[in-house]
Amino acid sequence: MDYILDLLLKQIFGQPFLLLAIVVFIGYIAMKQTVGKAIIGAFKASIGILVMGMGSGALITNFGKLLTALQNATGIQGAGLNTYPTMTASYEKMDAILGEGTGATWGIYVLLVAFLMNLVLVALRKWTKIRAVYLTGNAMIVQCGISTYIVWRFLGTGMIATVLIASLVTALYWGICSTALIKPTKVITGGADLTVAHQQMFMSFVAYKVAPKLGNPEDDIEKKKMPKSLNFLQDSVLATLLVMLISTAIIMLVIGKDGVDWLRSADGFNQGGYKNFVVFLLWISITLTANIWVLLAGVRMFVGELMMSFKGISEKLLPGAVAGVDCAAIFGFAPKSVVLGLICGAVGQILGLILLLVFKSPIFLVPGFIPLFFDNATVAIFANKFGGYKAAAGICIANGLIQIMGSMLAVSMMELTWWQGSADYATVWVGIIAIFKLIGSALGIPVAG
Repeated sequence: MDYILDLLLKQIFGQPFLLLAIVVFIGYIAMKQTVGKAIIGAFKASIGILVMGMGSGALITNFGKLLTALQNATGIQGAGLNTYPTMTASYEKMDAILGEGTGATWGIYVLLVAFLMNLVLVALRKWTKIRAVYLTGNAMIVQCGISTYIVWRFLGTGMIATVLIASLVTALYWGICSTALIKPTKVITGGADLTVAHQQMFMSFVAYKVAPKLGNPEDDIEKKKMPKSLNFLQDSVLATLLVMLISTAIIMLVIGKDGVDWLRSADGFNQGGYKNFVVFLLWISITLTANIWVLLAGVRMFVGELMMSFKGISEKLLPGAVAGVDCAAIFGFAPKSVVLGLICGAVGQILGLILLLVFKSPIFLVPGFIPLFFDNATVAIFANKFGGYKAAAGICIANGLIQIMGSMLAVSMMELTWWQGSADYATVWVGIIAIFKLIGSALGIPVAG
């Protein structure tokens, strides 16, 4: 009996690569797909989970060496801003106390329960007013992982309580915020029956409401000419590399020659052959970019299969519900706004970093491309459509500043070397973290990890 329980609870349902494969298989069968297609989808999801782990592990290890060098040289605690490493860093904290694989397993349970709760909230839309089904799998998996860690960290609850509480908070965030964007998204897309479901929904709604007060929608940047030299910013690989180059160069300049020598040593990257500063800088930046893209390749593999089954289930259960999709789905409707958002968001983040240095913050943040690009591009589209390019520029500069300052608060409370960095996780979720921290403190619950 003990062997059977161990097999089911730890070796099968406790292993994310098997658990997710089972979920995808059931989803395909429920959609009346062939067994062969269900098996293929299950294996692709399983492989995707492992590939994501490889990329994430390498990224956390390599980026951690840069942060260690920074802390050794200055005493400043460093943290990177990126979505997927935040999830895996949270799981590592949980695994260190609860056992290997626990964090990811609980996170997947939260994903499943939160999705079902989202469907229930939509089914009860007469009372809840929630009409959107959140279907952006890459964001869902990250958000569920982080909410799992938040609840466990401050409330110290067991699996069932953690899963239920984290699922409810996440499902409410999905439903309320994605529903709020149905109306403006329809205007932006020219009538498409969808809404944005990502990680900057609250800030996009704020932009939609505030932009008309700051500018004129007639000043639409999509009607202006943009220099062709800026087109490369729409290539996510090159833009990611550019962010990594700038961030790594700043860190290497701050830590000085001794710090760079440590990075070359066996304790660092073990790359003593790269004696030239520029060559070593390029190697680190390209390596980090490659780590990110291995991670993303894994995410795309399993998310694609997972969302196929989720979408089929939701369509069967709730015909007529509004689909919440990735923010990138609206980029094609406003390509110039996308570039404007990236540039102005970067300006805002740089201002934020300068303020951290001026006020001698004990925490220094290293920007990441995903929150910088996707957040500010999306916010810029909403702001430009309803207030023109001047409003979009001002709002995105403010958003970049908020991303830095809000993330600094989150890092100080969560004590992670990574944070999500996106707009909502520098605003709404900072408030949620503070509430859970306050509840745990009021109840005398020690911080779990």
